[in-house]
Amino acid sequence: MRYGTSALFLSILGYTGSGHDMGRPSVSGWFNGFDFVENPFSLFPCHQPYGFSEFMAILNFIVKLVSRIFMPGLAKNMAEEGTFDFTTPGGTEGDFDRSKFIQVEDKGSDITIVSFAGAAVLFAGMPQFEFRKMLNENENNYNLVFVRDPRRSAYFEHPHGGPGGVEFYMGLVNDTLKELGSSYNVALGASAGGAGAFYVSSFANINQIVAFAPGFPPVVYTKPTTQLKTYFNIKKLLTEPAAYAEVVLVTLAAQLVMWKVNRVHGANNLPDITQCYLDVTPAPPRATIFYGERCLPDRLQAMHHRNIPSITLKPINSGRHNCAADLKKQGILGKTILAEIEAGLRASCANRDAISPPSAEEGV
Repeated sequence: MRYGTSALFLSILGYTGSGHDMGRPSVSGWFNGFDFVENPFSLFPCHQPYGFSEFMAILNFIVKLVSRIFMPGLAKNMAEEGTFDFTTPGGTEGDFDRSKFIQVEDKGSDITIVSFAGAAVLFAGMPQFEFRKMLNENENNYNLVFVRDPRRSAYFEHPHGGPGGVEFYMGLVNDTLKELGSSYNVALGASAGGAGAFYVSSFANINQIVAFAPGFPPVVYTKPTTQLKTYFNIKKLLTEPAAYAEVVLVTLAAQLVMWKVNRVHGANNLPDITQCYLDVTPAPPRATIFYGERCLPDRLQAMHHRNIPSITLKPINSGRHNCAADLKKQGILGKTILAEIEAGLRASCANRDAISPPSAEEGV
């Protein structure tokens, strides 16, 4: 049913006809040569006996098409990098280049920012090292670690394919932080990178998380009712067409990402990221979630965490999934992130002072 909702939307976008021709592309349609499929995931059966893979190929095509129309820079960069396909595994075997997954800028600081890249749906380029330029421009002296997931699986999939992605990236991050020797470590990420920041941080030495519209729980984006409200949000289409297209693109891409992840782990075997975060001992790290208050799926995901004391929700006046871009446009993204880190540092120092026993001199 989750994918059937996407089928409904794609049919309206590119298909016309009725009766025996239901599901065939119109003369001016975008999908010449494709028919929708008669399977549990399609609401528009046709006479061709295609399967679920063909439906996902059509969905993949739509995501790429919308990217080309509304985000040509992203589409061009991803095509040049050979990563413009959400259904191609693209795994590696044997030895691999560590720099494809993590890069480190050691500035000798006692504070490290670990930035988790997203799925390259909204940031210009392949799963890129998000916020890199912005962080460097703010002239901070923090160590910077940039982590990315070339397989675009929200860090669930191992680079060789199959499960074990979290263990792989957790090992990379923990080994790197041990080498840097910093005492205060911050995980940073947007979209799928925000989900990765929460999940990997549940098993790594992280003191604080700053996330922008983190993509969990994923059921929010794949839920049929949310999809319908997103696809048929006519008011948003008329008043914020760019934001509408962006959220539609993310919603479609979420189906592809979850399809890939479910193939690896099984639909019922995915971990609960929120619960993993809550299970961190002695206590989960301080976390802040920024989200666009007019982006329905992101607002619903944020509300899922509203009763967790260690998580602070901060809505942004935005209808976009990529709400960080609106802050960047205002010239305050870097300041916003650094202000959160500084607040976390102050809180950490206050907590440390509160639990530290008095020195001999103080006791006199």
